[in-house]
Amino acid sequence: MAKENLIGVVDKIKCLSMYPNILLRFTLVIGSDKVNCLVTDKAICHQLLFLENGKKEVALFGQYNQKQQLIVQKLALRHSVSMESSLLKECGA
Repeated sequence: MAKENLIGVVDKIKCLSMYPNILLRFTLVIGSDKVNCLVTDKAICHQLLFLENGKKEVALFGQYNQKQQLIVQKLALRHSVSMESSLLKECGA
């Protein structure tokens, strides 16, 4: 399967399982498109659990499974969506 790099806003974060292995799901909003994502890496899950829904933009790297869900292997936090919109208002854009 092909590996993908995606950038979008994290929304609808939900913990599906904590024991014995952590499993987290969330929706990545890319413009008008939505991608369902799954995470099993403990460090990435902990980062995501501290984020507010719809407030943070992230860059993801992973691959799709048979159900077209992105299995996240790497995550990079980018910036807050609210910060971006407030900067645009200040600049008059």
